[in-house]
Amino acid sequence: MIYWTLISSIVAALAGLVVYIYYLSKGQFDDPEAVKYQLFHEDEEKEEQ
Repeated sequence: MIYWTLISSIVAALAGLVVYIYYLSKGQFDDPEAVKYQLFHEDEEKEEQ
């Protein structure tokens, strides 16, 4: 029983690591500060039209 929980927790941790590395390579975490100002940029684009 203990082996099953140990193996499943290691598999879950490795899956999380793989997902993190995948999105890191895609550039998802390049500029975390830009998300705060995204709404303002969209408002400025609507006003210009």
